[in-house]
Amino acid sequence: MKRRDLILFIGIIVASIIGSKAFAEPVRKPKSNEIESKELERIINTIKNNPEFSSFYEALKNSELAKEMAKLDKMTLLIPTNRAIQLLPTDVWENFMDEENKTALIQLLSYHVIPKRLNFDDLTRKNELRTINNQSVALSNNEELKIENAVIEEKKEETKEAIVYKLDRLIMPLK
Repeated sequence: MKRRDLILFIGIIVASIIGSKAFAEPVRKPKSNEIESKELERIINTIKNNPEFSSFYEALKNSELAKEMAKLDKMTLLIPTNRAIQLLPTDVWENFMDEENKTALIQLLSYHVIPKRLNFDDLTRKNELRTINNQSVALSNNEELKIENAVIEEKKEETKEAIVYKLDRLIMPLK
């Protein structure tokens, strides 16, 4: 083999190694403004696996609001317990859960999703919040921290992108 052919042959081998390495490395996606699917799944599983939140989970599943939540980059979830939901007359909750009232259910559940990650101190300093559907909900902090008519009882879960708080009532703006 001539020297020139040997250099060409080595060049082809080197180029193929470099080229195959580029194909073997995973393509890096640009930073997304959406919550990572693992994080959203963890939050949804927190709701699903907590017996106190089973009614809210069923409503969330029926409304398909989780698809909208997945588009957020940060969020605060304010979740009423089953006991809180039972404070409503039974026929009212059943009416929300009917397939034909999905729009009303989404509206109701949207009051419980804030498109920002807010820790407890952040909440205590605010007078109002904007929900996922850009509705305003009032906060008050007298003897206890309330959002509209619901008391924020405790933090149940926290990730780098979301926080879940437990409520004693459904958020139903009084406007």
